[in-house]
Amino acid sequence: MKQLSKILLAAVASVALAAPSFAWDFSASGTATAYFNQTTTKASSAATAKDSTLTSGVSSAGGSLTLASSHSDGPNTTSMTYVLDWDGNLDETITVSGSRKVGEWTASGAVAYTPRNLGCSNAASNTSDNITSAAAACAGTQTGEDTTSVTLTNGTMTIVMGDASHLSGQNVSSGSTAGGQRNMDGDGADVGVGAMVDGFNGVSLGYAVSDTMSVTVAYQASPGADGADIMGTGTYLDGETGTTHTTTGFGIGFSGTFGPATVGFTQMSASSADATGDTDAGKLSSSWTTMGLGVAIDLGDIDPFLSYGTAEGTAGSAANSKVKHSHSGNEVGLTYALGSDTVTLLVGSVEDQFDTASTVDKPASYSIMEVGYATAVGPASISVGYGTISKTDADGTASGDGASTTDLEVAMSVSF
Repeated sequence: MKQLSKILLAAVASVALAAPSFAWDFSASGTATAYFNQTTTKASSAATAKDSTLTSGVSSAGGSLTLASSHSDGPNTTSMTYVLDWDGNLDETITVSGSRKVGEWTASGAVAYTPRNLGCSNAASNTSDNITSAAAACAGTQTGEDTTSVTLTNGTMTIVMGDASHLSGQNVSSGSTAGGQRNMDGDGADVGVGAMVDGFNGVSLGYAVSDTMSVTVAYQASPGADGADIMGTGTYLDGETGTTHTTTGFGIGFSGTFGPATVGFTQMSASSADATGDTDAGKLSSSWTTMGLGVAIDLGDIDPFLSYGTAEGTAGSAANSKVKHSHSGNEVGLTYALGSDTVTLLVGSVEDQFDTASTVDKPASYSIMEVGYATAVGPASISVGYGTISKTDADGTASGDGASTTDLEVAMSVSF
């Protein structure tokens, strides 16, 4: 009996000591922000002062609500997050991610699902007599398995395979809370100034040449089910469809630090091609190429930056030989530290051109400017920004030549 008591006591002690190592840390977070905004919009150079639109007022927004839990077991980690956010509708996202290490290699991945069915009902499936009109089915629910990627690294070499942002766009710009910036292809891909790349299905290999220099090569191999997803941003321009065409491409990225300057460069080209053997579909193809450059300089309190990018897409068939899309942009500015406060200045321009087989579009260029100031009062952050966007369209006033927007915004937020 005495021996059995010792065994039971040892078992209880083992569980008590082991329990903390298997414990999951839990957290909840959110953000509340209040805004004062004053925006003046002019439709074109032909518009008179009375035609300008002035909107002003105070508004507020709650940021995402996040519940998170994480667990570590030596070098192995697992985390889970539940996020509610509003982005045109109520998004509900559940994500589980983790990493495992064996020897010098660490592998990591994640899976996320978005039900998006909160607060709605599918009355169409309810046949009870008290429903006189059937509502449409709940929209926006996830329709298939999550696309994801697996990362394998030993600290020097990193392999990423799957649906991921394999290459950086190299945008290093800092803006204010005001709306004085415009992205490249702001009405379509809507990506920051730099290389027009985003997530795509493929594989990439990154190699750390030194502690301050790394190179990444990426290969895109996207099935037709991905639809128009050239480089993650480019669209089909030749009438092809995702049911007949696949996309392949190659890109390279570089990042290096030279004294106070960090330089990043990305270049990528990709194209679509028929995968069915159909004669007519085989005549259709789209090709895109892009380049992005980012330079950030650390001079202590003053940190200048430069972001630059170009992208061009063309159709391959003779019938659509004039179809061409081109986008370019540049941003230059600096952040200036005043103790714990920050002043931001940004100026630049963006140009978009869309040629079709029947129309030659003259480029539309946008001059952009932002200046901002950010500080903290106790636990609250306060930012003030002023921005302008001016449009010049060679097609004339009917296309919005001379249109302009000025925006003054004050934001106060607290995270908890």
